[in-house]
Amino acid sequence: MNESNIDVQAGTDEVGVQPTGTAGAPGTSAGRQAPMATVSAFVRGDEVELQNALVGAVIASGDVELERGGARSIFAGGALELQQGGAGMIVAGGDTTIRQGGAGTILSAGSVTMEQAGSGLAIAGRISIGPSGMTVFAITPNLEVQEGGKVVFGRAASLAIVGGILALGAVLVGLLTGRR
Repeated sequence: MNESNIDVQAGTDEVGVQPTGTAGAPGTSAGRQAPMATVSAFVRGDEVELQNALVGAVIASGDVELERGGARSIFAGGALELQQGGAGMIVAGGDTTIRQGGAGTILSAGSVTMEQAGSGLAIAGRISIGPSGMTVFAITPNLEVQEGGKVVFGRAASLAIVGGILALGAVLVGLLTGRR
């Protein structure tokens, strides 16, 4: 992925530093420090690749790769790969793969693969839960759960529960807006 496409908005801070190399190493200088973690409110780009990052929102027209970090929201026009970390909400236009970690909500136009990962709600064309993976609500026409993986509510129960919650929300909005 091309890191030059990343546009880091205001509010970026480096948390801790670690040495990057020795004198003479390409692209480094003696005593130069690199961040152990980067904290940013907002990151956007064509393709975004982040390591050791805590981000409020990630928005990419292409693929997103996050290795060791977390984000409140990730919007990827393409595929999303999360190595170790988590996100509050993931919306991806391609396949979503979470190796270790989790997300509150995953909406994927492609497939969702959770190896040693979990989610509260996953909606995709295909969902694959690995041996140490888990999801509470899985809405998909193609669900694959490996030995040791868990799905609390399958498609029918998920649709009924989520639909009931949305209906209650609509009633509440109607009651609140009718009081004017």
